[in-house]
Amino acid sequence: MLKIGKFVFEDDWTHRRSSLMYFKRNEDEAPSWSVDIGFAKGDYNGEEILPSLCINPIDTKKESIADLVGESFSVMTTDESYDREDSFYIYEHEPLADYKLEILEIDSDKAHIKCSGTLIVDGYKEPPIKEKFEIDSWIPVIESVKDWEKFGL
Repeated sequence: MLKIGKFVFEDDWTHRRSSLMYFKRNEDEAPSWSVDIGFAKGDYNGEEILPSLCINPIDTKKESIADLVGESFSVMTTDESYDREDSFYIYEHEPLADYKLEILEIDSDKAHIKCSGTLIVDGYKEPPIKEKFEIDSWIPVIESVKDWEKFGL
C-alpha cells in the first residue's frame, strides 16, 4: 500500500511492475538488490494516476536473498536520487527528494518492504511540488527470470 498525503493506492501484482530483485555476485561485481513497486490506479487530487517506485541496484555484502532481511538504504538529496536514477512516477518519472527503504521480512517468495520519504510530484513548478509518502508492501522476490512463473507472470 502507498500513501501520498491523504491518498491511498493498493499494490498491483497483475504485471511485472513489483519486485525485490537480487543479483548474485559474479567475478566482476558484488551482489546487489533493487526494488520496483507498481500500484493500482487511483485518485490523486481529482486525477487518476498509476504510481510506481523504482530504486536501482544497491551493492551489498549479503550473499543470499535471505540475508537481506534488515537491510536498509537511504538517499538524502534529490541530486543523489537523480545520480542513481531512482525515481517515483506520478505524472512522469521524477527523482525523489529523499527516502529510506527497508527490507523487514522475507517469507517464501515475497518480501515485506517499507519505504518513506519525500517525492517530487511536479518538477517543472518552481519550487517543485513535493509530497510525503509511505509504502508498506509485500512484493515478489525475483532472482531469475524463471521466478516470475511462481506468480503466474
